[in-house]
Amino acid sequence: MGYSSQGRKPIERASKISHAEVINSPAVKEFVARCMMPTRSSGSELGPLLLRLDDDVDTSDVRAVIAIDGGFTEAPVRDEFPFASIAFYTFGPLLLEMADLRDVEQKRFIAPEDIAKLKRLERYNFVLPLRGIRLSDARSLSETVRRSIYEFFCERKGPEQETLIETLAWFLFRKWDPSREPQRQELEWCPNEDCAQQKIQFDRDSPHEISCLGCGRSVYLTDVFRLHERVDEEQGSAAIAAYVMGVLEQMVLVHLIKSVLEIKPSLLGQILFIKDGPLAFFGLVAPLCRPMRELTTYLLTRSADGASSRLRVVGLEKSGAFVEHARAIQESVPPGSFLICSNEYIYRYIVPGDSLTAIYGSNTYYGQKVIFRARTGEMHVATIPSVEYSAAPSQQDIPFLAETLTLVGALRCSMYENALVPIALVNKLVSLSDFPSQRILTTFARNALREK
Repeated sequence: MGYSSQGRKPIERASKISHAEVINSPAVKEFVARCMMPTRSSGSELGPLLLRLDDDVDTSDVRAVIAIDGGFTEAPVRDEFPFASIAFYTFGPLLLEMADLRDVEQKRFIAPEDIAKLKRLERYNFVLPLRGIRLSDARSLSETVRRSIYEFFCERKGPEQETLIETLAWFLFRKWDPSREPQRQELEWCPNEDCAQQKIQFDRDSPHEISCLGCGRSVYLTDVFRLHERVDEEQGSAAIAAYVMGVLEQMVLVHLIKSVLEIKPSLLGQILFIKDGPLAFFGLVAPLCRPMRELTTYLLTRSADGASSRLRVVGLEKSGAFVEHARAIQESVPPGSFLICSNEYIYRYIVPGDSLTAIYGSNTYYGQKVIFRARTGEMHVATIPSVEYSAAPSQQDIPFLAETLTLVGALRCSMYENALVPIALVNKLVSLSDFPSQRILTTFARNALREK
């Protein structure tokens, strides 16, 4: 890494001839020769893999759609050293009645009040210090991040004054199934700085905040996210900003499922949950895919109040390797057709990997990948839960597959490429623009924060 310039002297520029040493290195040549890439798809191999969606799929059971999305922006509070910045998050679920959507679709002219009926959003707002900022009563940035997340989860929201921390406990300890053995959550190490205490445990009846036996300081149930492990006191917590967004969206989905089950379990069969992005937990929070997979399997195979709980949830991707692949094969996929991506197909045509030794997404995903082309031509990459996560899922392994894909096709939005009305609306309501949102939030943060 070259020297940078802080004054009148120039920066140190890179060598113009060092590449020759790399190219002529026998070790480099031997390593590159051992590498391989996924095969470029020609489309001809899709024929036996494509499935046709029936024209008369019954979707009358679904009466509402709940779309979940969020956004965040970083606000630089101080540009000169010591640098400081903070992130503002806004996210939440948007409820749309299918009857309202159908009414709007049939109207020749759409009035503002028609759109207003669709915009029923429960908004959550969260603040995360990223660099050079701490709570006045916290010892460090890491403790500030941990406490900020915990306090947000403990805030009471909505008319029922419920908390996400209760939802997290319900989720982690599998309280949806009273017949299960009591579960435990264990932290390998105390999350507090300068403490070497190991094996800190939460059980089903533990409070959400306990004291470490080693240092006596607080340990929170939200520490199971392990986000504090990526916080650097010098570099900041920007590395976890996207992970935090993913966790918050996923916990809102779990919270909605829990709320419906507590109100009336049979209502679950009347709702389609749509999450912006894949149904997966990535990075440090990847272990949470296990309880999520257990929850979806339970709701797809068990009964509620004597009737099938009939969980319907789909994650839709806007970018990434699968979206690029779907775009590449679009002309080879007839409208109304779909492809259930097997392990072999994924590793052969989309991402590098060995299909014989690894199942794609086994430690991150709680749904199977499906590439779908709607009857109107839009291409979608969907993740839909199956009864059991499989390397070679069939149509029968994914309950409500045809119904979910039919609804996705029916919810199209012509404003953007391959868009859906619920996702477009919720994104419009929760997204934070670079201008003017970021500038306004930056001004707000600079006026509100004070130096030590």
